[in-house]
Amino acid sequence: MWKRWSETETKLLKKLYQTASPEELSKRLGCSFAAIAAKARRMGLRRIRKRREWSPYEIKVIKKMAATTSVSQIAKALGRSSGLVSIKISEMGLETAKPKYWSNDEIELIKKLYPTKTAAEIANRLGRSVLVVRGKIFELGLKKYKIVR
Repeated sequence: MWKRWSETETKLLKKLYQTASPEELSKRLGCSFAAIAAKARRMGLRRIRKRREWSPYEIKVIKKMAATTSVSQIAKALGRSSGLVSIKISEMGLETAKPKYWSNDEIELIKKLYPTKTAAEIANRLGRSVLVVRGKIFELGLKKYKIVR
């Protein structure tokens, strides 16, 4: 349902929108956050995103894992994006793990297993990420067998 905004509500929205939580805004203005966000967009308001600081634990994990573990695996372990982890590693002046090249044995195993196994099963067996295995499958041009009944 469409909401008619009073001048008081509009002023309050303008005052609180950047910093108040969605829950607080909904409670104070008596409508859903979706309605509040739509009104704020029409008013040209933007929220200020608070950046989560890096905890001492996260710093310790990065220091321990950076040289031996992929950025994507570190990001997954920390619940952060790969981009943020990559930037933090760079800011800390750490060396990152070198890309792991594909051995002929690994490539042959993919070719042997892919017709009947999923990329996730192959990744688990090789100790690589599913995304990397899917990339190699695509690069090799492998296809699944079609079962004709």
